[in-house]
Amino acid sequence: MTKEALQCVHLGTSMEHLAITVQIYLRMDRLDLAKQTLETMKQADEEAVLTQLASVYIHVYSGRSGALDAVHLMSSLSEQYGASTMLLNLMAVAQMTAGQYAEAENSLNDAVAEGEDVDTLVNMIVCYQQQGKTMSVIAPVIEKVKAAYPSHPFVQGLLRVEGAFERESLKYKVTA
Repeated sequence: MTKEALQCVHLGTSMEHLAITVQIYLRMDRLDLAKQTLETMKQADEEAVLTQLASVYIHVYSGRSGALDAVHLMSSLSEQYGASTMLLNLMAVAQMTAGQYAEAENSLNDAVAEGEDVDTLVNMIVCYQQQGKTMSVIAPVIEKVKAAYPSHPFVQGLLRVEGAFERESLKYKVTA
């Protein structure tokens, strides 16, 4: 499906086409092509929001080394356009990639205040786990995601893993 999506947009020259192309290349693990496409976007309009967002995606994808640049870009976007759930989630992802889990939790709490959505809750679960929080903190969020978004890929994957664990644990069950 990724190749078909790329075929649809690879000849496009609008900023929207180029931004989608960057995301597709990152999904394909082609950082080199994503960076080339970003350079094309920067030549067209370096200050465009889509160019800045594509730059954030590439910085986050690059790992801890680029994450602080992503955090800086997200801060300026938030200041310029105001906080939104999507921007706060992206900020939290950049902060987690940089290892700034307390700051990421603050961004996610702000995102919940803006309007709770599944991405915020899933990011919250990841953030809590990375901070070593107990299941008494994490479990209610997991249950909320399961109840409110049963068809979400995160929930579907979690249910598959839980089912596999249950099946395997039966093999090792000790009977007295």
